[in-house]
Amino acid sequence: MTLISLLAVMPCHAQQKTADTEQKVEPSAARELIRQWIQTERAISEEKTSWQVEKQQMQDLLKIYKAELALLSEELDTTGGAAELIDANKEKLEGDLAQYREAKRILRSSMARLVPRMQVLAERLPVPLKEVLTKDIDFINMKEALDEPREVLKSIIAILNAAGNFNRSMTLAEETRSLANGKKMTVNVLYLGLCRAYYAADQGSLAGIGQPSPQGAWSWSEDEAIADQVRKTIAVYRKSEQPQIVDLPVQLQMANEKGEQ
Repeated sequence: MTLISLLAVMPCHAQQKTADTEQKVEPSAARELIRQWIQTERAISEEKTSWQVEKQQMQDLLKIYKAELALLSEELDTTGGAAELIDANKEKLEGDLAQYREAKRILRSSMARLVPRMQVLAERLPVPLKEVLTKDIDFINMKEALDEPREVLKSIIAILNAAGNFNRSMTLAEETRSLANGKKMTVNVLYLGLCRAYYAADQGSLAGIGQPSPQGAWSWSEDEAIADQVRKTIAVYRKSEQPQIVDLPVQLQMANEKGEQ
């Protein structure tokens, strides 16, 4: 019983001591403790708020970095694909260029064989046709013409087309003839294609016949007997007279095995 009483007395003594201690705490000290506690809570709240703001900023930056990384990856993929496409186009262009150079070489070789023949042919064309084709004839006669084989081909085609059209039609032109006394006279020349031509002055007996010459320029021979017939033919051509039958001399020439007349 004595032991139990002693144990009971000890808690009571402790409680009494605590109460005495609490009673001894001054109000100013309590207010200081409260102020410090409030400051601590405020600092903790501010730190939490600052952390939330920084966290949101970091998340926003992370999103931006991820988006930039995605765009960069896309650009790299696109660039890589473009590089492959460029390489493919480069190979194609190189192949096309090689084919173009080979075609140009073949064309130049062909033109080198055709140009001399066209130069001979051009010399045999009548004057009115030469005047129309002056530019093309002058070009194929240039030494540097074969440096531009495509242009040579265009000129050759132009000459052949014009010669073909001329050969399928009648052409009236004015040309100058030198007389035996040294004087010159203008005459009307009617070309029957590329094979024959007749000329006559407006008055008098000056008349004659022209034909292509193997040596180049056309050859002309006088024939006073046909002057009236030539003028009549030219009048019919000009439609100043009614159509009628006109007799004009024609000489046929047979080509030999080499194609020469």
